[in-house]
Amino acid sequence: MYKKVKMNYMKLVLPTAAALLVLAVVLMLITGFGIRYGLMTSVPVENIPAEELQGACAQIRTTQIEGSFARSGHITQEEADEQGVDVDIVERYCMVQLEDGTYLGVHIWGKDELYNVEKLGAAIEQFGLDEAQTMDFGVMRGTVNKMPEELYTIFCAWGDEYISSELEGKEYEDVLLPLMLDINYYGPFTQGLTITITVIAIILAVLALALLVSTFTGLWDKPVCAEMKKVGKAELEAEFKESAEFAGKLYLGKKHIWCFQRFATDIFHTADVIWAYARSRRLEGGKLTWYLVMKTVDKREYSVHLGEPANVQAAEEKLKTLVKPLCTGFDKEKQKLYDKDISTFRARTKNGTI
Repeated sequence: MYKKVKMNYMKLVLPTAAALLVLAVVLMLITGFGIRYGLMTSVPVENIPAEELQGACAQIRTTQIEGSFARSGHITQEEADEQGVDVDIVERYCMVQLEDGTYLGVHIWGKDELYNVEKLGAAIEQFGLDEAQTMDFGVMRGTVNKMPEELYTIFCAWGDEYISSELEGKEYEDVLLPLMLDINYYGPFTQGLTITITVIAIILAVLALALLVSTFTGLWDKPVCAEMKKVGKAELEAEFKESAEFAGKLYLGKKHIWCFQRFATDIFHTADVIWAYARSRRLEGGKLTWYLVMKTVDKREYSVHLGEPANVQAAEEKLKTLVKPLCTGFDKEKQKLYDKDISTFRARTKNGTI
């Protein structure tokens, strides 16, 4: 009996905990454990060796930006021209020149960062490039990631138009790095998304650990263990062996009833049951599945899934031989009386007037 009780939850708890842990690890791998970037100190991009750029936690001064090669907004430039409005820029793709003469893409998004870039542009127009570069428009931080191919094609087209002399006789990748500093990114994702995924992963891991702890602390077999202490393990095991089994989930004994639920196992005294009836639930596709509901003298309800109506009928018939008198069948009058007055309910069950 105790072995079945233990296996009842072990066969669900352990796979569920394992699945939760695996999912947590997969989520962290998807982010590249990007949350670690939140604990790292960003390094000025010019101080990072070229071979260590990809994946680096880097920063640039806004004044290092040397223009844009692409941008995106809520509407296209053509639509903006037709409507006579400005494009609401939500992302800019800029570049900075590193000390070795190569160019690194910079993906800028975020209200504050875009505003600072606009202020830099306005300062250049008003005061000139040299003076504007002496001003402070803040620092931007992020992660250096591989630039998407589509963007790199646009980046190369910008190079052909504006720095063709620097590209002459060289491979594009020797001058235009296929890398991009993603501002406000933790690894391959934005800070917000990385934090959200990490929190979900931590919650899943905590749930998995909680399930494992509950297993080893005996949470799921606590009711059965408590009853074994009262009546003795040998006696309870003997009764379980002689009990009537229904669908492997319900065991009706002379003194005890066992209901094997999804995780826990309910155990209660057979004599406490005063009302039993069938309950159905419609599954997807229209098929009905059946439960036996047992209500006790202390107003507890136990529902066990037996699947087929024949199983429910057989269990109810067996229960009638163990509990006398037993009220069977459901109607609203019985429910009202049960909720209102247990004594009258039992009396009317005994004299057959309910």
